[in-house]
Amino acid sequence: MIIGLDAKRIYNNSTGLGSYGRNLVHYLIKWYPQNDYKLLVHNDYYKPSPYKYTAFRDKTITSDHFLPNLWRSTEIAKDIVKNNIEIFHGISNELPFALPKTVKTVTTIHDIIFHKFPDYFPLLDRQVYKYKVKRACTEANAIVAVSENTRNDLVNDFKIDANKIFIINPSWGREFEFEYTNWFNEFLRLKYSLPFDFLLFVGAVSKRKNLYTVIRALELPENVEISLVVVSDGGDNYYEIEDYVATREVGHRVFFLNNLPSYELPGIYGMAKCLVYPSFYEGFGMPIIESLKMGTPVIASDTSSLKEAGGSGAIYLKPDDVEAWADTINNVVLDRELNEKLILNGAEYIKRFKPEVTTTAMIDLYSWLHENYL
Repeated sequence: MIIGLDAKRIYNNSTGLGSYGRNLVHYLIKWYPQNDYKLLVHNDYYKPSPYKYTAFRDKTITSDHFLPNLWRSTEIAKDIVKNNIEIFHGISNELPFALPKTVKTVTTIHDIIFHKFPDYFPLLDRQVYKYKVKRACTEANAIVAVSENTRNDLVNDFKIDANKIFIINPSWGREFEFEYTNWFNEFLRLKYSLPFDFLLFVGAVSKRKNLYTVIRALELPENVEISLVVVSDGGDNYYEIEDYVATREVGHRVFFLNNLPSYELPGIYGMAKCLVYPSFYEGFGMPIIESLKMGTPVIASDTSSLKEAGGSGAIYLKPDDVEAWADTINNVVLDRELNEKLILNGAEYIKRFKPEVTTTAMIDLYSWLHENYL
C-alpha cells in the first residue's frame, strides 16, 4: 500500500498532535515496513523542524508553493496524485479539498473541545474548527476516534455516522520503551533541583486543564509537605497560576519545568509519587498512559475520556472538589499498599495501548480500505 500522511503537525508541533503523528509513523515503519509511507509537508514547516528523523527524511515530500495554507488545503491533491498515493490520512481533524475518488481517506479526530468549551475559543476559531471537523468526517471513507468518548461526541453532537468511526487509541512514544536507571533519575533530580517526593502534572496550563484544583489541594493542612512538578510549555492559564503560587506559601513547593527534552520526560514520570490530571475535558489523556507505562499511579478527573485512558490504574474525582483531591493525594502518597495496587493495576491495563496493538489496528483499517474501496 502507498499511504500518505499530512505531516504538518509531525514536523511543526512539539507535543500533542505532533507527538501523535510522529509516534504513528515511527511504529508504522517499525512494524509494517513493507508499505510505502509518504509524509507530505510544506517547506515552511519542514526546513526549520527539529524532528527530521533519519527514518522520516527519505519518505518526506515537500512543497515550495508560495502559499503554504493554500497548498495544504487544495494544491496538496496534485502531489498526492503525482505520487500514486492510495490512502491519505489526515492526522489532525481535517482533510484537504479536491482529492480524487481514487484516493481513499482517513481522518483522525482527537476531540471537539472547541464545541464542548466554546468560551475558551474565539468565535471565528470555533466556526473554522467545526467546519473542518464536520467536512472531514463527512468526506472521509473512515474516521479514527482516539477514544470512545470522542466517538460518542461525534455521533451525539455532530450526528456523524457511527459506522464510519473506528476507535484506535494512541500509544506512547519510543522514548518510553527504554529502561531508565536510578543513575539517570538522580541526574535529573540534580539538574532540575527536584524534591524527593513530588506530584507531577504534564501538559498545557490552561483553564480547561484545571491545575488550580491541585494547587488549592496542596494548600490544605494534610498536604503541606508535598511538592508539585509542572512540566509545561505554556497555556492560557500559565502565568496566572505562576503568579498565584509565587505569592502563596505553596510557592516553594511548586516547580515549573519548560522545554523538557522528550527523552527526559519518562524519567520524570518514573520519579513522581503520582500524576495529577484534574482536567475538565480531554479527547484522550496521553499523560495518563505515559505515567502508567512508567509505573506511576494516577489521580484524574472523572470526566470525558480519562477513565478510558487510566482504567484501574487511577483514582477518579470530581475535577473541582478540592477537599477530595487533597484527601486522595495524601492517601496515594502515604499509603504504600494503595500505591502498589494502583501500579499493578495500571501495568496490566495499559497492555491494550502497546504500540504493536495500536499500530496493528491502524494497519488493519488501512488494509480494509485498500481491499474494499480500491
